[in-house]
Amino acid sequence: MGKPVKLRIVFVLALLAAQFGCISRTRAVPMDQRLLPAETSTRAELIRSLQVKSGQIQTLQGTMSLDVSGGGLTGDEITEYRQTRGVVVIERPKQILFKVQAPIVGTTIATMVSDGQEYRVSVPLKNRFVVGDENIPTREKTAILNLKPQHIVRALFVDVTSYLNDPQVKPLFEEATLGTRRFYVFSFVNIAGQDVRLLERLWIDRTQHLQVSRKQIYNQEGKVEMDVEYLEYRSDNGIDFPNGIVIQRPIEDFTLKMTFTKATVNEKVMESAFVLERPPGSELVQPKTEAETRQR
Repeated sequence: MGKPVKLRIVFVLALLAAQFGCISRTRAVPMDQRLLPAETSTRAELIRSLQVKSGQIQTLQGTMSLDVSGGGLTGDEITEYRQTRGVVVIERPKQILFKVQAPIVGTTIATMVSDGQEYRVSVPLKNRFVVGDENIPTREKTAILNLKPQHIVRALFVDVTSYLNDPQVKPLFEEATLGTRRFYVFSFVNIAGQDVRLLERLWIDRTQHLQVSRKQIYNQEGKVEMDVEYLEYRSDNGIDFPNGIVIQRPIEDFTLKMTFTKATVNEKVMESAFVLERPPGSELVQPKTEAETRQR
């Protein structure tokens, strides 16, 4: 190869190096954009952990502050209740007492009980008493009135027992990254029939000691029926339970945030806690079903 050719090659390489030097540079990734340290675990270990969590808590008694909002997705107005007080007593699998009280004065706004089939609600300020079927969807104009006790029961606990005992339900496993956090994600799908149907998705936060940070439940049409976020776990008698729970139900269009001030688990609950009698003279109200609402 002649000397002029070699010089041309060196010149071209120098130009390329100069060009790439202008567009290539090294810079530090800002701290708020760096991936947080993440713990690792195997699929089998995580399944065993979920099995343990599913049966750890049999009763829950707690007091909390409540923030409720509804109507922001489908309506023209948003109804909000801020910093009200709440009391919850649960005996799994179905029994629940849920009481909402006004802040400061402590006046009872509503008391709800349910055995998983029938729910009963007393609203003293309006002198009303509601009796309804947990399994019949309702569609009240005020979104918050569509809240049922079993929505709360289902949201509060992570329970995969029924899925793992059903041969038609399979857990799919994957990793995911959102922002600076990394997750393990289980998707429980029903493979029976021609169409595979997503039932529930659990997000396990690898940056927060492998705690379940989110649960999404889907209906038969594949829409998100309930989206639950679990915040700031704390331990009670060796059992981890979230200090904050945010429940979103986009179909009924309401959000409920529960921030516990006190919570105890697995202490005996009196059966009388779940008895709610109709006050004398109160108006008996039957909730409007979705079909009745469409007819109006």
